[in-house]
Formats: sequence, C-alpha cells, structure tokens
Amino acid sequence: MSSKPLWLKAVLRVERAVGKPVEAAVRSDTYFELVTKATRATGKVKRTVSGTSTKVLHKVNLPAGSDMQRMREQLLRMERRLNRLTEGIEELDDGALKRAPVKRKPANRKPADRTPVD
Repeated sequence: MSSKPLWLKAVLRVERAVGKPVEAAVRSDTYFELVTKATRATGKVKRTVSGTSTKVLHKVNLPAGSDMQRMREQLLRMERRLNRLTEGIEELDDGALKRAPVKRKPANRKPADRTPVD
C-alpha cells in the first residue's frame, strides 16, 4: 500500500497552508526591520531597568549584580595570582630539597656585656 494515511495527508495540507505564508513573512524586509526594532527596544528596556535597580540598591547600601560580577572577576584574578605564587614557592622548595644541606659551624660569639639593673 503506497498511499499515505489520511491523517498524514491532512497534517501536510494544514502545514503547507500555514507554512507558506509564514515562510514568506519571515523572509520579508518588514520582518527583519521588526526584529531589529524589537531587539533594540528590548536592550534599551533591560539597560533602563538595570540602571534603575542599581541606583536603588546603591541608595540602600546594597550591591547590584554588576558589583557582584566585578567582585567575582577580582576574586578570580586573586586566585590565579595566589596559585602562581604557590607554584613558585613549591618550585623553590623542590630546588632546596634537591641540594645537599650545607653544614655550618656555629659562630663564636661572645656573650654581651651585661650590667646589673638596679
């Protein structure tokens, strides 16, 4: 049986009836202009809300999201720096352990002249 089921024929017919006008609309210049305007408007609204919320939070002495992001970045920089310093210290320690310990003679020091305290 090579014919398609009735339900599939109906779905394909509806899909084509709806799909052709939608495809034509999304390929038009008007669609791209609307999408561009909507994207710009969305960005402007987000910046406005973000700026307003930041100002309000700062007025009540609370950190905003942008403050927290800067703190995270600063913390990451400090962690990287600490890791580099730790690695450097480990390299120095490894080098010191590989060298044979040098025996030194104790210095001949004379005891300091002390005068009795009255």
